Formats: sequence, structure tokens, C-alpha cells
Amino acid sequence: MTDDDLRDAPVLHHMVAITHLLKAVPAELRAIVRDQPPFEAAEFPLDSGSAGIKARRLAHRSFIDAAEAARQLGCPLAERIDDEYTLWLELTDPDPNKCAEGRMRLESKLRYPKIDLCLVRFGLQFGIELDNKLVEQEIERQVALNGEITFDSALARFALAFKQKTPEDAVNYIIRYHNELVGHIDKKMILSLQIELFSQIGQLDKANKHLDILLEEGLSEVEESRLRRRIAETEGIDPVESLKEQFKKTDSLIDLGNLVNELETRDDWESLCEYSEILFGRARTKPNAEKFASALHKAQKNKRLIEFLDSNKMIVGQSDELKMIYCWTLYLEGELLKTRSELAKLSNDWDDETYRTLQVNLAVSLGAWNSLSEFVARECNEKNKRSTKELIRAAQLALHLDSIPYAKELIFAAAEKGKDDANVLGIAYFLATKAGCEDQETIQWMYKAVALSGDDGPIWQMPLKEIWGQKQEWERRESEIWDKLSRSELPMFLAAHSLNKSLSDLMLFPTLANPRERDPRRRGNISAYSGQRQPLSPDTSRQIGMDATALLTLSFLGLLDEVLDAFDTVHIPHSTLGWLFDEKQRIAFHQPSRIKDAHKIRDLLATGALEKLSPSTVSDSDLSEQVGEELALFIAEAEKERTEDKSQQIVVQPSPVHRIGSLMEEEADLTAHATVLSSCQSVVDKLQQKGRITVNEAQKARAYLKLHEKPWPYQPEIADRAILYLDDLAVNYFLHLGMLEKLQAAGFKAIISPTKQSETNQLISYESISGEAKDAIERIRSVVSSGIESKKIKIGRLTNANPSVDRSISEHPTATLFHLLKYCDAIIIDDRFFNQHNNFNDGDASKPIFSTLDIIDWLVSIDTKKIGERREYRTRLRQAGYIFVPVSEDELVHYLEAS
Repeated sequence: MTDDDLRDAPVLHHMVAITHLLKAVPAELRAIVRDQPPFEAAEFPLDSGSAGIKARRLAHRSFIDAAEAARQLGCPLAERIDDEYTLWLELTDPDPNKCAEGRMRLESKLRYPKIDLCLVRFGLQFGIELDNKLVEQEIERQVALNGEITFDSALARFALAFKQKTPEDAVNYIIRYHNELVGHIDKKMILSLQIELFSQIGQLDKANKHLDILLEEGLSEVEESRLRRRIAETEGIDPVESLKEQFKKTDSLIDLGNLVNELETRDDWESLCEYSEILFGRARTKPNAEKFASALHKAQKNKRLIEFLDSNKMIVGQSDELKMIYCWTLYLEGELLKTRSELAKLSNDWDDETYRTLQVNLAVSLGAWNSLSEFVARECNEKNKRSTKELIRAAQLALHLDSIPYAKELIFAAAEKGKDDANVLGIAYFLATKAGCEDQETIQWMYKAVALSGDDGPIWQMPLKEIWGQKQEWERRESEIWDKLSRSELPMFLAAHSLNKSLSDLMLFPTLANPRERDPRRRGNISAYSGQRQPLSPDTSRQIGMDATALLTLSFLGLLDEVLDAFDTVHIPHSTLGWLFDEKQRIAFHQPSRIKDAHKIRDLLATGALEKLSPSTVSDSDLSEQVGEELALFIAEAEKERTEDKSQQIVVQPSPVHRIGSLMEEEADLTAHATVLSSCQSVVDKLQQKGRITVNEAQKARAYLKLHEKPWPYQPEIADRAILYLDDLAVNYFLHLGMLEKLQAAGFKAIISPTKQSETNQLISYESISGEAKDAIERIRSVVSSGIESKKIKIGRLTNANPSVDRSISEHPTATLFHLLKYCDAIIIDDRFFNQHNNFNDGDASKPIFSTLDIIDWLVSIDTKKIGERREYRTRLRQAGYIFVPVSEDELVHYLEAS
């Protein structure tokens, strides 16, 4: 068609526009848009593919020309219809700028006092804020001006029916204005809407009555079947099968859409994959693409999903939802670097929880842990916008990063927002203890959480007898697990989970602690190697899969970089760095206040402000059976007759003391020893008397101690320069009150038990070992992260096929290691449950299993200069507690010659 044709016959502009538009409309729906824009314009399916977008924009250009031609020819009705088409195409354009222009045009046409009633439906459907009362007033004004309701007014009124608050309101609204509507709106459309609304509110008699009226008006068999099915749904009949049958019979796009919507509400992802793919094939719209992609995503059909999104990039570019699904799918498939690249293209919508969650997961999985500090700081600034769940999650992340100030702020924000939620308060309390924030306010959270909990939890109270019974059952089960582990009947990660421990507790900590332990009987065994295994060599293995256990061993030996460089590609499970991130937090002592107290006690012992008990007598055996060896020994020391030192000897022991084995139900009778027993309160009174604490400090101490102890009957008055034997509980109370260091200055000699000193040393030692463990984890993180960036290390897929299985088990690196077999020539794993076997059979092929001992031997076979290093590695492994490290002939000869 030439420009001359268009100039000679301007109506052709409209015909050209319609021709282009129909190319973007499913064939069976073209009749709806041939004469005017559809009533449900926002939901109408327009092709969003590249060809569809091109056709829509050509139609838009031609509709503009048609409207201008109609204006010049003085045809206002034609001009208005063409302008409506133009506006509709602008509002549905995937280009945000074009869409925004359309919204601005629509808003100007709906701005009071001049409301274009024919466009009210557009405003309501495309989210323009309208005052319904003002719209109603304009409708009434037009009725008054024209003497009756016009088509535009009826169209606006019908649109308002869809925006009533409830189905009942919508029914009443249509009944009220029925006579006005039927003069301009298709009667079948009104009756169909009424049938739908009556079905929603359960008025089936009226729904059927209106269906009968509709049948009299003339209704196709397909439409009748569709409406009868809708009524049947309300009667409790499963609609899915009838919808499938309906679609099979009619092959209608409308019926297919109804079926897809129903499957979506039922979370039937497998069926939804099938039918939403058909729907998209017939109507290539953005919403249909989102439905199909979501179904594939939920059904974990990630490869098919990536293929679909890669082949429909035009539509993906229009949808933030599809972009996010694409990023998540790449992440789940282990394509971390590509995920990062695609995520960077997304608008940084920090209010989108899905976006933030993926940012965190990706940073953890890439080993970019330090980058999360910025995330935590930002979440802290945005804490008022976050839910309690998000605040708790951000607080946990802050603790992982040792960002204690941020963690505290987020924890307190969560507790305030969830002050009536037992679960939130309970979690907040435990997180606060990890952050070293144990005070009266946080303790109140736990008290309130207990009070708010019911029979279904989340916190339960039970008698000590019941707890004791569970303890005995737990000890029996614990013994069984250790036995199975010693017999290679259980993998280490599963044993650790069953023992409420981590893999680091069974491998990393013993590795660091064993060399310091002089007594070999007290060293922990590391079940990494099997004694029945014959050496193997990975000569032909260029693609290797590596387990977390092997990473821990190689990091300990300082061989991780060298081993990674020895292979072309190393595959690791998707959850490896996520697991390592959690391990770093788990190895930290979860009550940092106890570590702080341990350092204070050690300092006071070093300066002489505290002394350790050096027994000069023996305890009474009967008393020991009642109250324990340490308290009995303190009492014996205090009651011992001394000829040289006449200082008063007092045992500071909070009352009451319960008999051992009575489960705190029976108090021990210590009346015979009343002359040497004192409460902490008496010591506080003496400190105030001597001017060592202020009145305010004394009042706070009394308030605290009133909750934690009772006064002893016949309690002696504490003399100046008395010797105070401090029970462990008394030490803890004085530490909490900040008074332990004041005892020496007040003239007292304070003595603690050997057990307390031993506990202090153990806590400080644990702090040292946990610091080394963190360093070991950091070394692994650094090497693995660099390997991912260089593409030397490839990440496996993340799957959790069985939702009923604990994710800490199903997604543990060892549990998912064998999903890598199809990509690997062999597996390296330091767990004798697995490496007692030489091969792993994945059904199609047999893949060899190696231990790190095999890898070390192989490195030596490549470079014989490393023979001496191998001896060193094996010695270090034995010292660290790795059992069944074989003694080679080379070692025997070397050490015999050296001797």
C-alpha cells in the first residue's frame, strides 16, 4: 500500500493498523479487537515476542495516523476509537518509557473535573488511582445532561462493578444498575459476570437461574459447558479433570487459560509445565511466559527452563520476574559467575526480598563473604521496613561476619517487632547470647517466649525427671552412633549431625587439638582412612570431584593449591562454600561472655587477686556424696583447725544446695556446717561496709542476688581479712556483678576450685583453637573462591529432591558429592565409610574413589624429590589423630637409618 493510497483513502490508516495488530493477537481472539479495544484490556494476550512487538508498534504508528486523519475529516467517533487503540498499545508496551508516556496520557484524560468516562476501565485496570465517588458523580452528571445513560457512562459503570470490595457488593451493584447497563453492554457479558459472582458467594440457585436466562438468549455448547463447570466447582466437584476434558473437547484458548490458572492455584507443577507450555505456544505473552517459567522453576526442570529463557530473550527483557527466575536458575545450576553477571543487569531493587536473598546466597557460594558486610549495614539502616523473619536472618548473617554491633541492633529490632511472638523472642534471646548480650532485658525475652508458648511450642517446659530420662536415652543413642562411626558404618557428616555436632567437630578441631594433648588416650580419632584399603593412583583422572573432608585435610597440610593445580578441573558440590560459611559460625564459642570471664579469671589468678585451692585436708566422704567433692573439700578446708593462721575461713556458696541425684527436688542438710557457710549477699554487704562499692552498686547487686539465692540460716558475720572459698556459682555471680576483682582490695583472700581454673584454661584454649580453625576455613575459602573465579573449580547443581529430608543433611556437600560423578573421572574423599571401597558405581559407570593419601603418593610419583615431604605429611597426619595412616617401606628405612 502506497502513501498515495493512504492519502486518497485515509480510512486505510485504520485498516493497516488493524492488520498489524491482528498479527500480535491469537487467531481465536481476533474478533474481539477488530472493532474496538477489548474491555479487559490489561489482561488481553498480546504477543510479546520480537515479531509481536514489531507488529504492535507498527499498529501503534498507524493508529496515530488514523486518529489524526479522522480529526482532520471531522469524524470524532473514529478519532476516539483510534486514540483508544493507541493508548492501549502504549499502556501495554514492554518499553518502560513508552508505557510511562501512555500512563501520563491516561492520567491527564481521567483528571478531575474532566473525567473521560470511556477510559475509566483503562484507569482501573492499569492501576491509575481513581476516586470512585468522583467517577460516580461524573456518571450521574452525564446522565442528567443527556437525559439518560450514555454508552461511555454505562461502560464506566460496568468497569466499577469489577472494583467493588466483595463479590456480594459487586452482585448488588449490578442489580442496582442493571437496567442502565443492559441498554449498552452485551447482555451475555453481564449475565456471565453475574453467574461467576453468584458462584463465588455460593448462591447456586441464582447462578443456575441466570444460566437459564442466558440459554434463552442463545449460548453455544462450549460456553454453556464452561459456565456449568464453574457452578460445579462451587458444589465441591474437582474442577481439574473437568477443565482438562473441557479443553480437550474445545481446544479453546480460554479453556486452556482457565485450566492453567486452576493448576497454578493447586501447585500442580508437573501438569502446569505441560499446559502452560501449550498456552505460551498459542499466546506468546509475557504473563504466559512467566507462568511457564515459574512452573519449570518449581518443578526443578532447570535445564529446560534455561533453554526456554535463552530462546525468548525478547520477552525475558520485558519481565523482572523472568530475569530473576533466570538468575536463580543459573545459581541452582552452579553457574555462579554467569549468575553474578546477569544479576548485575537487574535494577537494584533493594526492597525486593528475592533479589536480596539471591545477593546473599551468591556472595556466600562465591566465597565473597566480606562483601556481605555492606549488606548487613544496609539492612540495619532499612530495619524498619523489614519483617521479623528478615531481621532475624540479617542478624544471623551479622553474627557470621562477627559484626556484633549490627547483630545487636538487628536482634533488638526483631524482638521489638515480634514482641508478642514466642518464636521470634526465643530466637532473639539465643542470638543475643551468641552476641555476648546477656542482660535482664534479653532474659525477659525468654521468660515471655515461655509464657506465650502453648502445648504446640515453640518452647516447652518439662520436669527435670523427664529431661533426665531423655538424657539417658540420648546417651544410649550417642554411644550407638560412636560405635557405628568406629566400625565405618556411618559417614562422618551424618554421624556429626546425629550427635548435634558439625563435621569440623569431628575433623578440624581434633586435628588442631590432638598435637597439644600429651596423653594419647585423650586424643580424638579422625576416621578419614580405611585400614583395608590398597593404594590407588589417579594417573588418568583429569576431572576430579572433591569432598569437604578432603578440603579440610589438604588445607591442614598446606597442599590445597598444589593439588588443585595438578588437575584440569576440580568439581565441588554446590553447597561447599555455604557449608563452610556455616561451619565458621559453628566453631565460634556461642557464649562469648564466658570467654571474656575466663580471661578475667586468668588475669586475677596471675596478679594474685585470686588463688587456686591447694588442698591441705581431705573431704568428708558422706558429705561428698550429698553435695559433691568440691563443696565438701571447701567446707573441710574452712573447718580445719589451724594453729598458725587464725584468719576466718568462709565458704561462699549460694543457697540452697541440692542433694546430688535428687534432680533439684531435695535440699542438702548443711546445718552442721552453718558456721562456715555464707551467701554472696553477705560478701556484698561487707564490701559496701568497707567502702569498696557504692550504694547504687550494692542495691543492684542485692536485686540480682535476691532472684538467684537465699540467705543461709545462722550465717556468720564476715570478718576483716577473711579467707573466702568461692564456689563456682559464686564466682559466676561476682563476675556478673563486677565484684570479683574488688575482693582483694577489700582485704580478702579469694580462693577458687581447681575445677574452675581448669574450666578457665579450657575456655581460653578453645578460643585459641577456634581461632586457628577459623584461619583454616579462611584458607579453604580463599583457595576455592579463587578457583571458581579462574574457572579451575566448577560448581555442581543444587537440588533438594526430597523436601521431607532435613536440608542440613540433603544439601551437605558429602551428601551431594556423588551427583558430580557424571562430570568427574574420580572422587577424592577422606571418610573411610566411603573410601573403604575402591570404586563408586553410579549405575552407568564405575568411578574410582581416592583419599588424600593416594593423592600425596601420586604427587610423589610425579616428583620423587617430594619423598621427604611425604614422610612429613604422614607424620603430621598421625600426630593430628588421623588413624590407619599406613607405614611405608620408605618410612621404615628412613627412620631406621636416621636412628
